[in-house]
Amino acid sequence: MRSKLLASAVVASALAGGAAFGVTGLAGAQTTDTTRATQADQPDHRPKLDAAAKALNLSVDDLRSKLKGGKTLAQVAQDQGVDSQKVIDAMVADATAHIDQEVKDGKLTADQANERKSNLKDRITKLVNEGPPKDRQGPPPDRNS
Repeated sequence: MRSKLLASAVVASALAGGAAFGVTGLAGAQTTDTTRATQADQPDHRPKLDAAAKALNLSVDDLRSKLKGGKTLAQVAQDQGVDSQKVIDAMVADATAHIDQEVKDGKLTADQANERKSNLKDRITKLVNEGPPKDRQGPPPDRNS
């Protein structure tokens, strides 16, 4: 019970902190199974690595490994010979598509969607160039396991 409560507190803190940044991006590389299970029940508003990995011609696992090594997405793009703008555009398009789908699914109102989309490109550009906020280091946990 105590670990569930702690996991819930961690998730709530992460979501609250991410909401302040707007894009809760690339957070929490180290999670426990309890935290992962609790997070699976929460909506995920972070940009996915799938779009970035595809733009970089990498697998998600390879990209995650490079990010865990401390590189930013822009640095990985440079290493791959890919313009970082391609990564930004791919991530913005992916995030926009996910937001639009949440509206269609009735999970978000149009106003909520517009709020999430506001300054999306600027936030993702910052994420790509500077990495995640200092309190949110590392790539996101694999949500498909």
